Amino acid sequence: MELDELKASWAQQAQRIDQLEALALQAWQQPRQASVRRRLRWFSGLQLLWLLVWIAVAVLAAGFWIEHRQVPQLLLTGLALHVYGIAAIWVSITRALLAIHADAAEAPVLIQQQRLARLRRFTAITELGLGLPWFWLWLLALQWGSVQWLGLDLYAMAPAWFLGSLGFGVALMLGSIGAARWTMRRLPASHRLQRLLDSLSGQSLARAQQQLRELEQDLQ
Repeated sequence: MELDELKASWAQQAQRIDQLEALALQAWQQPRQASVRRRLRWFSGLQLLWLLVWIAVAVLAAGFWIEHRQVPQLLLTGLALHVYGIAAIWVSITRALLAIHADAAEAPVLIQQQRLARLRRFTAITELGLGLPWFWLWLLALQWGSVQWLGLDLYAMAPAWFLGSLGFGVALMLGSIGAARWTMRRLPASHRLQRLLDSLSGQSLARAQQQLRELEQDLQ
């Protein structure tokens, strides 16, 4: 009987220790999960703010090209900015939805990691897609502002300069794409991917993914 009582006591003690370890692990994990969720919610909120900005841009650009549809250069300026605004709206909505999807608390850590990695890749690609056109899009934005606020048509005033600047911007954009591809092919795969994701998707998402990796390691 004494041996059986001793075994039962040890079993109860082991069960109690397991429960304490589980509680300690949960207490350590919960702040990290909360931090990941805060970062994702902050990212989602930022995308919604950008969504409002790009909706305003798209509406104003639409009004611009409709008002000046009889002037080819102004029509094209307004259309280009309008299309860019619509693309940016789609990007903001998609990023916010991906962040909300990654924020699902009931999902396993591995699934959350996969969703966050998808969000980071999409953010990096769309940052490039939205950023590179500004090598020449700045000129159209300047044209728009000059017509709206100063009544000056930059193309009509200096067509050679306008077309030259526009062509130079397009060339810079294409050159930047080529240089980036050339550089990325000559860097180690892990190095180039990590640098690309960190620089284009932002440190907030990078830190959230690192915290999820730590949580996964603790659960193994």
